[in-house]
Amino acid sequence: MAAKKAVKRQTTEAHDGKRLEIIGHCATLFDKVGYHKASMQMLADEVGLGKPTLYHYFPSKLSILYAIHETHMRALLDGLEIHDGETRDPVALLRSACIDILRQIADHPGYVRAFMDHYGDLEGKMRAEIRARRTEYFQRVVGIISQGIESGRLRRCDPTVTAYGFLGMCNWAYKWYPPMAAERTPEQMADALCQPFFEGLAIPA
Repeated sequence: MAAKKAVKRQTTEAHDGKRLEIIGHCATLFDKVGYHKASMQMLADEVGLGKPTLYHYFPSKLSILYAIHETHMRALLDGLEIHDGETRDPVALLRSACIDILRQIADHPGYVRAFMDHYGDLEGKMRAEIRARRTEYFQRVVGIISQGIESGRLRRCDPTVTAYGFLGMCNWAYKWYPPMAAERTPEQMADALCQPFFEGLAIPA
């Protein structure tokens, strides 16, 4: 029984790993030619698979787009969870969130561009699920700011508006950061990007 479970786990891991490889290639093609111009045949060619094999992993181009969104949101939400266990300092938590976003942009520019530019192309349940994850992430950031205000570590401000400003600043980097990523790490860029924002929030010691 244990051997069967081990084989099943290995098979599942191999399948999941192949899906990640596929969506990485597809995100690159979306970035090059645009989501709407990419056909399943073009995607299969980009990945180096026959179209029937691609359909084995993803039933449609829309399902690939959804997988890109889901993978991106899972990475950001997992990051918040990890950082929340490391510190309660709101500035450190926001800095870490910014680094996570910038790292996704640096490592997976195609993912992030598809996420930013093609959310509106998701449909039905897929769109509802991604909307729920985006809302969850946003509310987590609002919570960090609210708790920082309550603890006296941040200036009084509107947490919701401040979260919109913070995430807008971080996410917009997908337009300009990729060409700079080889020269400035996500940590370095987060410090440069966030310093004026944090200096406006933090109460002087």
